Amino acid sequence: MLYLTTGITVISLLSVAPLIVATVADERRTAIFAGAAVALTIAAGWWEGTITDAIYWTRVAVVCVISVMAVVVAGLRRRREERLARMTAIAQATQLALLPPLPAQMTGISIAARYRSATREASVGGDLYEIIPTRRGIRLIIGDVRGNGLDAIRLAGHVLSAFRRSMVASPAMEQVAREVGQAIGPYLGEEDFVTAALAQIAPAGTLTIVICGHHPPLLRHGGDLQPLTDGKPGLPLGLADDYTAFTASWSPGDRLLLYTDGLVDSRDAHGDFLSEDAITTALAAPGCDQALDTLMTAVHRHTGGHAHDDMALLLLEHSASPPSGANGLPSRHP
Repeated sequence: MLYLTTGITVISLLSVAPLIVATVADERRTAIFAGAAVALTIAAGWWEGTITDAIYWTRVAVVCVISVMAVVVAGLRRRREERLARMTAIAQATQLALLPPLPAQMTGISIAARYRSATREASVGGDLYEIIPTRRGIRLIIGDVRGNGLDAIRLAGHVLSAFRRSMVASPAMEQVAREVGQAIGPYLGEEDFVTAALAQIAPAGTLTIVICGHHPPLLRHGGDLQPLTDGKPGLPLGLADDYTAFTASWSPGDRLLLYTDGLVDSRDAHGDFLSEDAITTALAAPGCDQALDTLMTAVHRHTGGHAHDDMALLLLEHSASPPSGANGLPSRHP
């Protein structure tokens, strides 16, 4: 049983109650508790016989002020939570626009993708990818926008929009890269750039690749992992007028991994990078989805869960009949 021995004790207890309620309830419920606190404060004064004491009414006024403040705090908290909910919905819509779900299969190719934002509060960042079937074969892009935040997300959106326009009409992949670079040029700041790797997978199994300042794709052939590159990565999108494509081929069972900085720049507590053996082992897992899950787990374990950069992963597996003359080695594009 609570013994109301002093007015100070009563006021202390009754003042705290509305503030506590304000942390979990809306204005209406908080106002109910606040009104009850004021009423109980007055009743306590009547019970103790100090209702005519001016000091006591000063204390009642303090409870009233605190109660009003609690109602205001409850309103501010509710509106902040509503804004956060709207922002979350917008972020989810943005993620669907920038990183739409990919089919598990496309023209004899198994596909899986993963994305991890370096910012815990964000579901997307400046990394991007897209795969679209065309009459010339599957065309895809993976890219990395310098920086992070809303500016990087907006620039990533411009890159994807330009790629979706160009990849259907342009006959050659180097032309796609040039048109995408020209389209995003007006949106690039003085220190902005976008690295990207573009690829086309023809029905015959030929890979046509354009590297725009980006990491080369990794081809897993048998038990070996090799980068697909001609040694001339080119400049990032928007910083060059011409780009060069090269060709390679792959065989049934081969896997092609495209990725962003978050994979190869992953460091452990000693500053060591993720080993190529860890990547090779992960890509040996059965199924593309399981392979990427294994790779994501390996990165998380290596970094201790401390991500310093966004990471996008795109894995494709050749599951169709083998193209003639496939050897997996790059050659110059005619």
